[in-house]
Amino acid sequence: MIYTINKLATDDFTHQMFRQLTSSMAPDVLAYYMWSNPPSAMESFLTRFNTDKPLVFLGIKDLIDCWADFNFWHDSQQKGSRLLAKMVRRNAKTKFILFTSLENLEQELEAPNLHIIPWGGDYVNQRGKYLQLEPVLDKNFDSKQTFICLNRNVREHRIVNLSYLFGAGYNTNGVISYLGRSLLDPDFEPDEFLDRISWEFDERHDRVRELMLVGYKKLIDQTNFVPDKYDIYKEYGTGINDNFGNFQTRLRPMYQNSFVEIVSESSFTAPGYMLTEKTAHSFFGCNFPIILSGCGAVAHLRDVGFDMFDDVVDHSYDQIKNPFDRILSAIDANHRLLTDGDHAKQTWLACKDRFENNIKIFHNMFDWYENRARQKLSKILDAPCN
Repeated sequence: MIYTINKLATDDFTHQMFRQLTSSMAPDVLAYYMWSNPPSAMESFLTRFNTDKPLVFLGIKDLIDCWADFNFWHDSQQKGSRLLAKMVRRNAKTKFILFTSLENLEQELEAPNLHIIPWGGDYVNQRGKYLQLEPVLDKNFDSKQTFICLNRNVREHRIVNLSYLFGAGYNTNGVISYLGRSLLDPDFEPDEFLDRISWEFDERHDRVRELMLVGYKKLIDQTNFVPDKYDIYKEYGTGINDNFGNFQTRLRPMYQNSFVEIVSESSFTAPGYMLTEKTAHSFFGCNFPIILSGCGAVAHLRDVGFDMFDDVVDHSYDQIKNPFDRILSAIDANHRLLTDGDHAKQTWLACKDRFENNIKIFHNMFDWYENRARQKLSKILDAPCN
């Protein structure tokens, strides 16, 4: 029996795959699909779920952070991972097969009766529409801006990144969007950087700490950000996360006038991370990508088949675990690419065909994720019982 508890309206890939993979199982096998937004539904299910079935499939779409920042220095699991761990322990005689939008979730969750299958992040949503999306190849070479960095919902890594960009002067070379304030508490926007984040500086960060303190004040005093608002999706009359429509209506002109993107993904500090439409838009926007996501995200994109322009972009930051160091390395190791517009434009022209080829890789990545999920499931089901 397959139960859909709640569903993301734009999920036209993983929900269908989940149903296909589980529908052929024995009729007494339970399968549950849910979207983790709002977190209360997921929290309620994981807290209360009990079963005597030998096998249960669980598909959780989207992040499992429950809208709480992950503290790299003190946490080992996201809130959703803790709830999952308790549920699995509570039902120790049941074999759970968890389909997740996160990569590397096994670094947070480990139990003998739990098996994890990643099915692709949220950049697999709206598959039908994105397969028809035209890439941004008509760049404006008269543009005075080199990069873009788009930030909506406030997350600590975005505050750190933007504070450094402003403190070190990078902001003059790019177009930055930032909503400010917290999604959960719209009245919360402290005047001091150290009141805004819970990250812990090392002594070696003294110089950049001062830059960020200054940069944060510039950030919250900034008045010429790209216009943005929380309810952008309502503009399309659907009330759903229409990222395709947002790209076509609002973002395409930004990509036409830029050549590099600092991609501020939704997840950054936790071991388990998810790639979203923000990464997809960088590919379709045909900008050189600097991916601020979980540790190893760039390596994963290479595994999928994407050209990450390693001869142009220094991605050595990708394997750095400390969040401060990962952000600093991502920005400073690519200083020329972010600040020298002529260099970025000429390099872009030399790589134009490679940007086009990445769109072909994007079209094929759905098969890559489905094949990986099927292979992992077959391996789990074929494994002998303990």
